[in-house]
Order: sequence, then structure tokens, then C-alpha cells
Amino acid sequence: MPKGVIQSYPFYCDHLGALKRDEDDIANHFYIKETAGIGLERYIKFYAFPEENASTMRTYLVRSCETDELVGYFSLKAGLISGNEQERDGHIEFDTLPGVELANFAVNSAYIDAHPDYKGIGAIIFSEFVIPIIERISKDIGVRVVYIFALPFEKLINRYEAYGFKRLDEKSEDSLHARLKPAYDESCIFMYQHLA
Repeated sequence: MPKGVIQSYPFYCDHLGALKRDEDDIANHFYIKETAGIGLERYIKFYAFPEENASTMRTYLVRSCETDELVGYFSLKAGLISGNEQERDGHIEFDTLPGVELANFAVNSAYIDAHPDYKGIGAIIFSEFVIPIIERISKDIGVRVVYIFALPFEKLINRYEAYGFKRLDEKSEDSLHARLKPAYDESCIFMYQHLA
């Protein structure tokens, strides 16, 4: 019998809180080894449940089909991108593009430590869970783009580019950051990809 909202062997994903053990597993079995990822660890431990309950974010836990070990998580929320900003008759006009923000995305270092030979977990989560959920959403509402505000680390930017994300040219990026960047993503870089 399939597990979760999506199963793609060897993993499945489900909404945060679908298993009674979610809170305990997150508190006791989830960490991020790289210090740059501490914000993602703090989010899942302290903010994910309140934001889930407030319907401001939907977080999905990815687990092993065989052991139910916590593999990673990602969070999605509705959003839009603005472009072609112009001042006209004393107010700002712009075009909008409906999108979904991949607001959080992390692989559990505890899982990586326990399974050191398993490679490409992030790519699997992105292609087998993140994109299919967004495509499912796009059947009910308009969605043209998936976007993130990525931490400004070259290795991470390169990984997102391998997943199909792009950066804007420098002028457009600066303009977008000036009007759309969330306060908690202060140093992050906007990246996007169009849905197929």
C-alpha cells in the first residue's frame, strides 16, 4: 500500500504532522551539518508547525519507504513575481506572474550520515516530490513559475542551477530584490524556473 501523498521508491512524502511521531523525529533526529543551513534546521524545529496551522506555509516531510527515517523536508507557499515595473501617473504599475515559492528545502544530515553511499537525495526530492506537487496545484490554480530565495553560496547556487533554476540579469535581480525580497531572506538570491 502506498505511503504519503506521493510515493516514489525509495522515499515518500507527507504533510507535516501526518504521523504522530513527526514532532519527536524532527526534534531528535533532524539536523543540518553545515552551519549555513542552521536557519533551515531552526525553521523545521520551531516555526514549521505554527505556520502549517496558520496556513501560511505547507511543509512536507520526506521519509524512507522501508524505515520511515526522516530524509528531508520542503515547504511551499503561493506567491507571485512582479516585472516590468513602471511609474505612471504617480503610482507604480507592474505585470505579475503567478508562482509557487519553494521557501525551505533541506536534506537531513542524520540520514546522510546513516546512508553515506546514497547520493543525489536533494535532486530526488526536487524532481519526485516538489515538482509533482506543484504540477498538481497548477491543475487547480494558475502557476507559471517556481521560485526560491537561495542562500548566497556558490555550491548551493550551482546545485539549484542543476535543478533547472536560473538567475535574472544583475539589473533585473537588483530591481526584483528591492521590491519583493522577504525580510528573512535578506542576503538570499532570487532564482526561478518556468513550469513545463
